[in-house]
Amino acid sequence: MCPPHSACCAEYVHSKGQAGGSCASVKDLAVLVQSPLHAYISFLALGGILFSMCGGLRTAKIKDILTIASPILEGFGLVILQMKIRHHASVRGISLMTMIMYVLVYSLRGVAAFPLPGTLSWYFADSWAVFALLVASLVLVLDILRTMCITYRSTYQSEFDVLKIQNIVVGCVVLAAVLHPSFMQGALFSYLWTTCLYLDVSALLPQVVMMAHGGGLVEAPISHFVAATALSRTVDLWWWYCGFDIGPQGYILGFNFSGWLIMIVHIFGLLVVADFMYYYVKARCSGQALTKDLELPEHAVV
Repeated sequence: MCPPHSACCAEYVHSKGQAGGSCASVKDLAVLVQSPLHAYISFLALGGILFSMCGGLRTAKIKDILTIASPILEGFGLVILQMKIRHHASVRGISLMTMIMYVLVYSLRGVAAFPLPGTLSWYFADSWAVFALLVASLVLVLDILRTMCITYRSTYQSEFDVLKIQNIVVGCVVLAAVLHPSFMQGALFSYLWTTCLYLDVSALLPQVVMMAHGGGLVEAPISHFVAATALSRTVDLWWWYCGFDIGPQGYILGFNFSGWLIMIVHIFGLLVVADFMYYYVKARCSGQALTKDLELPEHAVV
């Protein structure tokens, strides 16, 4: 058995020409890093081990599982896009506006989710797990944005990405100031959290509009990305169904204003992609291969 020291492992690999036992060769590690799917699964595996060692999910309730499941689904959706870009050397069909929106979303969510020293979240593995998953999603979307703006910029279909986000972002910021739930962390947290929520449920709009303007044929990886994101939002809705009551600060004259507001906004976000998801699920249930592009009717997702 190879000693558990990096120097010894390197020497062993050099002398044998390939890794033995539990040591991976440099070439294997390079291949692992170059594959977005393998890299993300390895990240989840390593994180899962650390998470378990820190006591995560040992006495988990359904809300705890949903908290972890949602960002993992988001990450897989972004990984699928990365694989499409690397395989085809093209960003054709991907909305730059949606990717910019998600940079804003993950940045705000990361700030809101960071476990602050002295708070209860600082001592819980679940809090750190969610934060790590958000950081991973931010890294993924930034890499996609880099390929769209630099590496494969010539393949970006700006003529179909017609829904610009300036007004959407401003509208979300203003609406959050007027209409937001009340969390125990205070008014500033409530405002930032709600801004992120509004941006999140609106982020897929440019991608949906782009699919509608692209002739009705959606590449398989892009359809899988939208479906994975929609499934993640369904998990979020389920989480808030379980956590409908956020406490007395969320009530106005005895009415759970905050709980209903959050639920309605999440439902609106799902309605944005409801038409697309109908045809996506219908195609998959009819036996269509996962690698086959999705053909949408002319009236769909318009």
